[in-house]
Amino acid sequence: MTKPAPRISRRRWLIAALVCLAGLPAPRAHAQAAKVPRGPVSTYLVQPGDTLWGLARRYMESAHRWPELQRGNAVPVPERLRAGQLLNLGGSAAVLHVSGSVLLQRAANPEQQLAAGAALAPGDVLTTGRDSFLTVGFADGSRVVLPSSSSARLVEAHGQRTQLELLSGRVESYVEKQREREFEIRTRSFALGVKGTHFRVRSEGGVQAVEVLEGKVQATELGAGGRSTEVAALEGMPLVAAGSVLEVRSLLPAPAQRAPVDRNTVAAEAVAGAAAYRLQLAADANFLRPAAESREPVPRFALRGSLSPGFYHTRVSALDGQGVEGRASEGVTFVTPPQAPMTSEVRAAGNGLWQIRWTTRQGQRHTFELARTPDFASPLVAESGTYMSGVTVGPLEGPARYYWRCREQAEGESSPPAEWGGSFEVTSP
Repeated sequence: MTKPAPRISRRRWLIAALVCLAGLPAPRAHAQAAKVPRGPVSTYLVQPGDTLWGLARRYMESAHRWPELQRGNAVPVPERLRAGQLLNLGGSAAVLHVSGSVLLQRAANPEQQLAAGAALAPGDVLTTGRDSFLTVGFADGSRVVLPSSSSARLVEAHGQRTQLELLSGRVESYVEKQREREFEIRTRSFALGVKGTHFRVRSEGGVQAVEVLEGKVQATELGAGGRSTEVAALEGMPLVAAGSVLEVRSLLPAPAQRAPVDRNTVAAEAVAGAAAYRLQLAADANFLRPAAESREPVPRFALRGSLSPGFYHTRVSALDGQGVEGRASEGVTFVTPPQAPMTSEVRAAGNGLWQIRWTTRQGQRHTFELARTPDFASPLVAESGTYMSGVTVGPLEGPARYYWRCREQAEGESSPPAEWGGSFEVTSP
């Protein structure tokens, strides 16, 4: 039985600068309302104050249709829409997230750069460049993520059937389980059909494979061979040529992530039978907004310097000798600017108090935040001041993980503001 989250009384919060010369609150920026385009709308960018009820009334003619928006956009808690989230309002297929260079080839038209919010049509070819990512949403709530250096064609997308053809690279699918609806990914030699599941398909470097994380997939050979087999959850299979045996095997276990020695790195424990390891970074816990990925022969990854500072969700998986990717461990890491003098520590101070220290420049103002989630959607502490060596926060209740970040307030300097952050575990009240 899952234990309820500990209750937190805001009256109990204490934040005291170890040496704080000033602590005036920082002004908050107010987001401008998005302009509503005229005519049919397939996507909508969530603004502060939006609700599913209001959006259903505005775009679907009835507030009572809000459950359709919830199912179609995988919104776990209807009351907590995230500002900046892109919703699919019922179009057959729409672009929900773009990072980097993602191109659209439509019929005989020249290739064009895709942007979030674009509606897609059958026949469209989607291609991601290096370090680039694409997430597509469908009307039934299913999601498809096209990682870097991949290409796929949207063959069908309507109420009863969705089909994509993987031309090269990889695709990860999160398929809603609904009766009388079919979802299929095709490679050059296999059709992979599901009713509802989470699975990956790859066709890269001469390797074709399927990996099932949830549910099950029916793999059927195209052409005269006609071989067919079922791949269940936590199983994978190389999609080998005709004449070879289709071998379903258990996915390699998830490499346990561990605290890295150096900053801006992610490390994990080695897995027996692994030939390589993959790291994925995303801005969200569902990995529908991927930001970076890399593949290494050992489970240690240096994060590229072009990443924006802040918290990222991490997944590390192992690949076996035939290119079948295993289960992934999940974690959170904080990326700091390469030039930042990042030195920080967190330690218990007794009586439920915790000291958070970081390198700072004399007289520099900072904004400090503490939260229970890495997206800081509901910060427990948000204060500005001139901190000489850090802050003390608490008393903090546990067991729970807390996330903190601190950012210099730029005042006409040419160099970017330094930013620090991290997380720590409170194991007892």
